[in-house]
Amino acid sequence: MRLKYLLPLLAIVVFSVVSYAASVTVTTTTYQSVNGVYFNVTGGFTAASNGFSVVQATGAATASCAWATGTSCQTALTAGHWYYSVTITAAAGATLPTVAVSWNTGTGYASLGSIAVASGTITTGNTMTFLFDTGVATFTAPTGITITVS
Repeated sequence: MRLKYLLPLLAIVVFSVVSYAASVTVTTTTYQSVNGVYFNVTGGFTAASNGFSVVQATGAATASCAWATGTSCQTALTAGHWYYSVTITAAAGATLPTVAVSWNTGTGYASLGSIAVASGTITTGNTMTFLFDTGVATFTAPTGITITVS
């Protein structure tokens, strides 16, 4: 009769010891995405969104955008406005690009501008950054952004 009670108790004790002694490995997986951003990139480039920032000082639009790695071209920037930044990287076969950005803050897509690179020599791996003034100091978070590089 005692054996009838001791066997289940022994099984519980053994299971408890084995469970306590087992190691558990936790692995964190981070998924990255750019929600709501659509990239339409052709012409031998890759593009990356740098997001929004506030313009610190007013600046004129780049009169004639020339390709030079590590530099930037911009639409007219007004201090206090938000601007959107895009960096493109040249791949093999890249030609002089045009970069355009549109956004939708809930009332349909509107263009933030288009910047054409008019001159320069492109080398694989070179990067340039393009800045687009939103025209506003406050805005509703956009429901979508379209970046076109052609």
